[in-house]
Amino acid sequence: MAEAEHREEKPTIAPMEALLQACSRNAPLEIVQADRAGEEPFARGRMLEIEDGVLMVEQVQMIGKVAKFAKKTPLLAYFRFGHRLYEFRSRVVTVDEAVKLNRALLVPAMGIELPKAVEEGQRRNVYRIPLSALKDPIRVEVWREMEVPDDSELPLQRGQTLDGDGVTCSREGGESDEGEVLVPSRRADWGGTLVDASDVGLGVNIEKCRMTEIKLFSEFWVRFSIPGDDEGALAFKAEVRQIRSVREGVIRVGLLVLEGNNRWAHAGKVRRLWGFLTTWRRRVCRVIDPTEMGKA
Repeated sequence: MAEAEHREEKPTIAPMEALLQACSRNAPLEIVQADRAGEEPFARGRMLEIEDGVLMVEQVQMIGKVAKFAKKTPLLAYFRFGHRLYEFRSRVVTVDEAVKLNRALLVPAMGIELPKAVEEGQRRNVYRIPLSALKDPIRVEVWREMEVPDDSELPLQRGQTLDGDGVTCSREGGESDEGEVLVPSRRADWGGTLVDASDVGLGVNIEKCRMTEIKLFSEFWVRFSIPGDDEGALAFKAEVRQIRSVREGVIRVGLLVLEGNNRWAHAGKVRRLWGFLTTWRRRVCRVIDPTEMGKA
């Protein structure tokens, strides 16, 4: 009951209305042939407009190449709006259409049926890129959402104060005016490894943790560094969607990444993560020398 109450406290919007608003903002839409969901990467393109019951989507691409779908292909699609992931089923109506993006620019597009129903999405339907073959696992710091009494004496991150130093804002965590996610200045509650990821979620093995310490729909902060990325660590706020025990003292947690107040700042971080993931997947699919794996 407590978990349900926690979830109901968040403001919601009707799923179909979320689709209409996301389209008006030209938000990305991810599509895959319905019977291949979870097995193949999604193709991505921006939603452009809705006309006569058809949702027009800019020419979709899949990991750096144009993706082609035949007419009448059944699709599973998902999109993000605010802090939520939505999904719906549709089918291809038209291909190779030209849609006017503005007064001067025409872009190639495809049309899919406007769905009759949209529902909250499940991360398990999204293609997740496994990272277990990395030579050096990606280490993750994890903080749970909690209220910290003013007189508490919690251990702080090295070099941090209770008020933070511009990198973190407080013991509780938050978000800067520029949309930067600020992890709590206290020492991380747990450490772990990133085991899989997509552009909407993360799979993390959390160490020295018990099942009773994590609740569905609770919010976490996570921070990790991408191999070969010199722009600094990525920090996300995320919601717990899946929990299971891996072995004694290790819990697998599936996290839905939440979009912050500044969607452009969030999109920039997601691009960095997705760039690494797609590069890594291409290298694995080439069946390269296993001794080279993990040097991406």
